[in-house]
Amino acid sequence: MQFKPSKTKDTVTSNLSVLFVALFACLVACQPVDTLPAVTDSNPAGNLRQGAAMTVQVDAQYNQFFTRYSAWNGGDGVYSVPLPDGRIFWTFGDSFIGRVQPDRSRNAAQNVFVRNAVMVQQGETFDGFRTLNQGATTDTGGKTYFVHSLEKNGKDWYWPLDATVYGGKLQVVLSHIRKTGSGSWDFKNSSVDLAICSPTTGAIEKLITNKYRGEWGYGGALCEAADGYTYLYGVDHGTLTTNVVVARVPKGDLTATWTYWNGSKWGSQPNKYAIYKDASDQFSVFRSGDKYYLFTQEIIFGRGLYLSESTSPIGPWTNKRLLYTIPEEHGTGKVFTYNALVHPELSRNGELMISYCVNANNFGDNFGVPGSADLYRPYFIRVFNWK
Repeated sequence: MQFKPSKTKDTVTSNLSVLFVALFACLVACQPVDTLPAVTDSNPAGNLRQGAAMTVQVDAQYNQFFTRYSAWNGGDGVYSVPLPDGRIFWTFGDSFIGRVQPDRSRNAAQNVFVRNAVMVQQGETFDGFRTLNQGATTDTGGKTYFVHSLEKNGKDWYWPLDATVYGGKLQVVLSHIRKTGSGSWDFKNSSVDLAICSPTTGAIEKLITNKYRGEWGYGGALCEAADGYTYLYGVDHGTLTTNVVVARVPKGDLTATWTYWNGSKWGSQPNKYAIYKDASDQFSVFRSGDKYYLFTQEIIFGRGLYLSESTSPIGPWTNKRLLYTIPEEHGTGKVFTYNALVHPELSRNGELMISYCVNANNFGDNFGVPGSADLYRPYFIRVFNWK
């Protein structure tokens, strides 16, 4: 879930306070039973074997990497894609850019709130992460990276989705969000656009608008399948549920013609046929060996992280099991949790690297007190023996 734009930090706080009060009430009512698996501080990668017990490790290294004190210092919608030269291209939805104090307090006067952000990672060191947004090295000059042509009206913006590399270019899926009313939840996906970027500099070379028109948000997950197609998964929102719909393109080129699955064949028209029900708004689909896996978070900001499997990229999906329950401190009280995703390029030695996001129930809690900068950010875990 992401948030309503504002022109100043003061109006951000006032406009969103009502939203988070209502959201907190819903969150409390929907909390699952805590079935937190054991978390180990040691790396069990050397013990991977068939039938070994699944274990979960908090990834302290990547949690530290995303504990930033300047430039990008908080955000959600955390996607990553490997670049041809070995670096990693990270995209984020709504983000803070500015300065964080040593006690992890964020001063509103030293930060700006942007609709999306980009970082590039080179190596596994804290200094290996660089924010690409214009003005990122200043306290108040940060700019949104992917800018919609109508963004200045305050009713249209981009939230980045998944990405891939094809033909020597980075292709980033962009959800064009449009404000539909005055309420905090009055927005929808208006279209899916594509940004064609340099894999060397990250510079936007071309924007392809209206690749898809509609509310289903294709591209929240991409999967490069063994059959030579790249599958684009979207979401169809129902009442207190989200169903997964799917399109595909040949040979990994997202600019090619999309076709859509209707339950029996691929056609030229989008179809609401659900290949999976009760998914979170953002989820992952990936291939490992001869199987495909769909990873999703429990709906309505639940703390459970689940994995299902299939021999096909379009299901049916079976053997749904709980991988992890996000700790209470990251999903109750002052914060809620959402947007859990798998990062295959960081999943070493057969484990799964997973991020999930937290956000403050009260937007004003993101500022002014020690630790406030850690209420809106991703956290990372690794799951071993997950198969």
